[in-house]
Amino acid sequence: MSPRLLPFLRAGFCSLAALTASAALLPAARAQTPAAAPALLDAVTRAPQLAAAAQRIAAARARTDAAGRLPDPEVEAMGSRVDAPLGESRTMWELTVRQPLPKRGERAADRARSSAVVSLAEADYALTVGDVAADLALALAEADGADARAALLTAQLTRLDAALATVQSRLAAGVTTRLADRLTIQSRVASLQLQLEHTQRTAADARATARGRLGLAPDAPLPAFSAPTTNEINPADAPTVAVATARIAEANALGQIARASAHPMTSVGVRFERERSSMGNTDTLGLALSSELPWRNRRSARAEVRAAEADRAAATADATAARHRISSTLARVERAERVAATARRLAADTRTRLDAEHEALTRSLSVTGMGAGESAVLHAIDILEKSTETQLQIIEAETSARTTRAELWRYLSPARLTPALRAPLLSP
Repeated sequence: MSPRLLPFLRAGFCSLAALTASAALLPAARAQTPAAAPALLDAVTRAPQLAAAAQRIAAARARTDAAGRLPDPEVEAMGSRVDAPLGESRTMWELTVRQPLPKRGERAADRARSSAVVSLAEADYALTVGDVAADLALALAEADGADARAALLTAQLTRLDAALATVQSRLAAGVTTRLADRLTIQSRVASLQLQLEHTQRTAADARATARGRLGLAPDAPLPAFSAPTTNEINPADAPTVAVATARIAEANALGQIARASAHPMTSVGVRFERERSSMGNTDTLGLALSSELPWRNRRSARAEVRAAEADRAAATADATAARHRISSTLARVERAERVAATARRLAADTRTRLDAEHEALTRSLSVTGMGAGESAVLHAIDILEKSTETQLQIIEAETSARTTRAELWRYLSPARLTPALRAPLLSP
């Protein structure tokens, strides 16, 4: 038995160290790719959702040309004929050119609101970029983690198949062994195969989600995973905060518009009148001023001012909540990275212990010979499965750290998100 088992044990444990290192470093090796971030942002640029957000910016900018404009002048013409007693008759016509005047502060408030709408559209664009990039990075992290788990499970299946072949060859040769050993290994092989299928499906689903988020074909290539670091995040400079700030500016502008609406609307005009009679023509030139009586407007203006103040308070609360949410996410990222670092550190200790168990098992088989190895295969498989479980825990910790870091895309500065994405804004 010993000559048959030793090659299997040596082959299994010689690959143990390599598998430990590769499984532990697989997610981390891809996390810091210099060209990953531009490639990811370039893929996000082509997302249909970004094209819609870019058109909203173009629409908001186009409306700024109409903000704060003066009303068009008005022209009024009137003619009349008078039939008076004693045969005296006369005709009269008049022409009035009137210019309505904007309410005091109305034009400035309208321009301020238009500027706030543009800022809101740009902040919403940056927010959309961050959301798409975060969803994409999250799907890529899950796919890479599933690939790492699948590679580890495939290696474990290969070792179990070798062990099963060893047991079956012993049974075929008539060597005394327990039939339960073969059934146990077969059950473990079936369980690992099912787990492998589930893991591969998880990877495929994650990549399908990423392609769907970008609007890509099912066979289109995907960019590599990339995510900002915690040092690149400033809670006071994030798209969510920028959106809240733009809403505050819009609420301030709406308040200015409401206060301006309480002022009376006025107009100034020039009037020319000509009257024709038997005694000759009589011309009249006059200046006309008109103003409304704002009895009802002031009440509605006060209601609009209160509504604008409530909107401003809501936007301020949103900005405060966004900053707290960003700080909480940064803390989660740091905790996840500490767990991943701890898992990597413990992997070395686990590998050392498993190597010691392997050496002890090999030495025991060499000394005791054939009679002492009835359960040596199962013992070796148990050690290898412990190694696999350890590596799976490392991969889970690494994947958790990466998926948490993917959320940082939502909070990256708009100035960092938008420079690489200005091309859609220039397209018709």
